[in-house]
Amino acid sequence: MKILTIIFCFLFSVTIYSQNSLNTDFPIAIKTKIDSLFTDFDNLNSPGYAIGISKNGNTLYKNGYGAANLDYNTPITSKSMFSIASVSKQFTAACIALLILENKVSLDTPASDFIPELKKYKDPILIKHLIYNTSGITDYPRLNRKSGKSWVTFNYFDIDECIATSLAQKELQFTPGDQWDYCNVNFMLLTKIVEKISGQTFSEYAKTYLFEPLGMHHTLINDDITSVIKNRVTPYNVRTKENITGYSEYGITLKNEGDYIQHPRNSPHYGGSGVVTTIDDLLVWSANMVDKTFGGQAFYDIMHKTITFNHDRDNQAFGLYIGDFNGRKIVAWDGGDWGISSQLLRFPDQGVAIVVLSNLGTGEAFRKVNGIADILFDAGILE
Repeated sequence: MKILTIIFCFLFSVTIYSQNSLNTDFPIAIKTKIDSLFTDFDNLNSPGYAIGISKNGNTLYKNGYGAANLDYNTPITSKSMFSIASVSKQFTAACIALLILENKVSLDTPASDFIPELKKYKDPILIKHLIYNTSGITDYPRLNRKSGKSWVTFNYFDIDECIATSLAQKELQFTPGDQWDYCNVNFMLLTKIVEKISGQTFSEYAKTYLFEPLGMHHTLINDDITSVIKNRVTPYNVRTKENITGYSEYGITLKNEGDYIQHPRNSPHYGGSGVVTTIDDLLVWSANMVDKTFGGQAFYDIMHKTITFNHDRDNQAFGLYIGDFNGRKIVAWDGGDWGISSQLLRFPDQGVAIVVLSNLGTGEAFRKVNGIADILFDAGILE
């Protein structure tokens, strides 16, 4: 599992990419400090980052650093389309939230009402057990594929194979609600519930009822690997000896030539991941968490709803976690996958959102977000 350590890194200077910044009133001194976090990636020979910062729904700063595609030296901008890995979970959960608000399902509805395969387990799995990662289902990466191939996303696999692999287990790991256990299949099953209720594919439902009404016109569920996605960013990992060895453990033989390993996503799984989006659209999503134009207070409240189960983790919400940063409440989620690193973090009491997306597996987007937050604290923007 060494290759899993690759998951997160990147950059390009504000002088060259000044067209990506927005708010000219945002102090240059603060911009310079933020840009300094990315100076190691100040060229088009490196993968990189896109960042966005907003306060009370207004964009303060956005920028791109490094290359979206090293084959063509395409620069990253706020319009570059990134796979955001597990940051996708909040959008899957948002679709369930919409159905709850329409009284088409509830948190206490048995998931087996829509997924008959779940009836074999003696203890019922409720919708809330899936949302809050406390179902007891074993996540697919921990199990072997029937084909014998690895789950590395170079290899094709889809949501149905993931679900079938997990539900082939005769027993749950624990009684639903007794433990917290991170499980992508929980969110894959939620997409199936959305489809059963709506009669649409999950990607169609999300587009029609979530993304388009929000004005997120450059956000989609990547459920078809043959789709052409304009401005799509290519994921990369650093071509180190350790990473080459890690790939070989997954049956992937690589040459020891070049600085980076290009890692295309050939597996159209979604629910726990699968959203492709831009900094611009994630700032739109974050702004709605301030003005609540879409969905109103009811949608906001359910997205941030926490529940106490028979375990000690009580900070989980709808694809989000509630935490603390320097004494301030935060709402966030991190994402990491082969050649991808992402984080969307909000300070709800201050109305501030920080988004960092990277197309480098070692990008550690969460560290860049923390660095930006520290700068905003020092500048008095995060009071």
